[in-house]
Amino acid sequence: MEIKDKDELQKRIAELEAQVKKLENNLIHDQLTGLKTRAFFEQELEGYLATLGYNARRKRKESFGFKNISVIFFDLDHFKKVNDAYGHDMGDTVLHQVAEAIQLCLRAGDTAARWGGEEFIVSLLGATEEDAVAKAEEVRKTIESIIFPEAPSLKLTISAGVASFEDGQTISELVKHSDQALYIAKHGGRNKVVAYGNQR
Repeated sequence: MEIKDKDELQKRIAELEAQVKKLENNLIHDQLTGLKTRAFFEQELEGYLATLGYNARRKRKESFGFKNISVIFFDLDHFKKVNDAYGHDMGDTVLHQVAEAIQLCLRAGDTAARWGGEEFIVSLLGATEEDAVAKAEEVRKTIESIIFPEAPSLKLTISAGVASFEDGQTISELVKHSDQALYIAKHGGRNKVVAYGNQR
């Protein structure tokens, strides 16, 4: 398209900037839930773990404002039954509502992301495993209390696995520990929170 004058050029630049901003936003936010994407979460968590590792080597944790980080891995219980019974549109509504509930329970500085499907993950800066278990319980109870006017008989539950950073850990190890705790929660009756540290 030929640009004929300065005003038109400025308008076109503004349009392009808006498009770039939208693309950037889509790269870090899940379009359905509005939570962060898995890729963004992993990158952010890697940065936090690098900082904690640096601090541990130099014994200067306090200077960075946090001493620890914990991760909560959530999985909606029996989500396939929601889609089968109420349809995929309702399934999308459920995921959106659950994401909102998780976000409302978090503190400033915490990060929630959609890991994939009906799985969500949260990082809690400065939180011990005990702190993270308490937060996961808060989220679990909040999810359990959600009411859907369009489906009054629908009752949701969520399972959670909690793990805290240990010196020298990688992001994959920390996430794996929270996932292992989640596995125990799901195979131990669901609708519960399990801490990795309590399983060793």
